[in-house]
Amino acid sequence: MQFIILPKRLYCPFPSRINSHVLAADAHTVQWIRKFGLLRSEEQIHQYRKEGYAYMVARMFPNADRETLCAYSDLNTLLFLVDDFLDQKDAMVSGGHDSGSVEQFSKHFVAILENPAIAHNSKEPVFAALADLWERLMRLGTAGWLEKYKKSLWRIFHAALWQHKNIEAGRWPSVEDYMERRQYIGAANVATDCVEMIDRITLPSEVWEHPVLTELTELCRNTVCWANDLFSLSKEREKGEYHNLVTILAHEKKSSFTKAIAKTVAIHDQQVRRFIRLTAMLPSFDEAVDMEIVRYVEGLKAIMRANIDWSNHETSRYQFQYADYKVAAATAAVAVHV
Repeated sequence: MQFIILPKRLYCPFPSRINSHVLAADAHTVQWIRKFGLLRSEEQIHQYRKEGYAYMVARMFPNADRETLCAYSDLNTLLFLVDDFLDQKDAMVSGGHDSGSVEQFSKHFVAILENPAIAHNSKEPVFAALADLWERLMRLGTAGWLEKYKKSLWRIFHAALWQHKNIEAGRWPSVEDYMERRQYIGAANVATDCVEMIDRITLPSEVWEHPVLTELTELCRNTVCWANDLFSLSKEREKGEYHNLVTILAHEKKSSFTKAIAKTVAIHDQQVRRFIRLTAMLPSFDEAVDMEIVRYVEGLKAIMRANIDWSNHETSRYQFQYADYKVAAATAAVAVHV
């Protein structure tokens, strides 16, 4: 796999944090994977642990209690595994990975959210695991949050179906269309929606729908996705996948990958700066609501920072380097020979 060289570190001036229950969450999710047979061998489980999904979740939600962190670690892992397997012919569920199969899978997945009991004896490990997980989340979340979360999961499948239909038709999306849908392709909406449940944030609907909070949420989701498009570019190019901002920019603008990478970095950094400017314009209601808004914004910051820290330090999923690393390595090599 060819390393992608990123011209600079991504701008994200938020503190790095990690949940103290990270090791417990990792151990729990490995046992959960074994219980439902989500991976086929101990070798695959070893590879899963190298990819460090529990560390990603622990960084995203540094304040979560142990039970909640384990539940979201399971969910995050399940979504990664579903995404990986549906992108390959070696599908985790019967029937392959064409758009028809994705649509059928989506309907069954969402049906389980309405009635987990239908999947307890399922022959498909992913559905049995989902039923177990959703029953646990039903105990953790409010009825209102659960309904909102189901809609978020449905949006992920709509985006996946759009992507598969593009591939089948040999159709390239425009940069604008891709940027609009990317937060759902990457399930970033699921992560931000979980801040409410995991951090126990209570806000009236009119506050959640305030334009400033809506834009902050979207900026968080998008910057996570632009960073991920940079980090995952090498892996996706190797597989011939083109639903990536760098690849689509290079195609639409007829530019080099080097220029498209630089443009994607710039888009990421500009949107992080926009996020920071907006945090100085938070709406004010009463003291209790205002404190909850601040906690929500801190949760968004944690997600943005977590994605970068995890990709830099704790996962083997991506292959990339920064230009300053190459310079430092070359300088060190020269020093050794002097």
